[in-house]
Amino acid sequence: MLLVSIRAKNLTDANDPVTQQLAEPSVRKVFIHSKTQWIFCELNFNKTSITLLHSNSLQQLRKGPGLFVVDYAHKTMHGRVVSTLPRQDGRYYTFQPSDILLLPGLPTGSLTQRSMILAVRRHIDRPNSTNGIFDTTLSEAATSHSAHQAQLQKQGHHDWQRRSQQLHLHGGIAKEVCAESWPGQDLLDSCVDCVSCWRQSPGHWRAVYGEQSAFGYDIRQGTDSIWYATGIFIH
Repeated sequence: MLLVSIRAKNLTDANDPVTQQLAEPSVRKVFIHSKTQWIFCELNFNKTSITLLHSNSLQQLRKGPGLFVVDYAHKTMHGRVVSTLPRQDGRYYTFQPSDILLLPGLPTGSLTQRSMILAVRRHIDRPNSTNGIFDTTLSEAATSHSAHQAQLQKQGHHDWQRRSQQLHLHGGIAKEVCAESWPGQDLLDSCVDCVSCWRQSPGHWRAVYGEQSAFGYDIRQGTDSIWYATGIFIH
């Protein structure tokens, strides 16, 4: 896994807090003890720098400094940007140094899946739903339903009775949460926004906060510029 940190123009090794954090033995220990090998790369924010890679996902850095992760450890995601942490403040997501410590514990998955899981794990109430197994079937179901909501441009548990019966065959009782963002937001703003929506709904929050045997999260953007999130769990 390649972790790239892009510093702001006015910062150096000596005064960049993220650079100093990544150099701390306690932080490196968290990455060393993860399931995959990590390589750190630090760059200065410079528009004339050489191109490291081409990826539309880097738009999620808000055209400024931040961190991103490229997965070179798993065949299914090889060479893809799977995490972004912009350091410029957004509407709902504001970078916190503790977010870096969440990166090595995120499961193998896409940028949208891992961003949703990060948004859940960084919530102040420390929800428990992502403590279970990150399940491929549930993840694919969450991806499919998020895409379906985005296509319809309508949030809802569409056809949940049929879908839940299919997931029931996977073992246990299936639960689902869904939410939509405000329009015109970027990925992490929308992920944090959707988790906040769930926090305001007692029924949804019981599922997100509670212990689950297995889980899957994802989010997709519709042509209406609204992001539609889904979480599916087996208890």
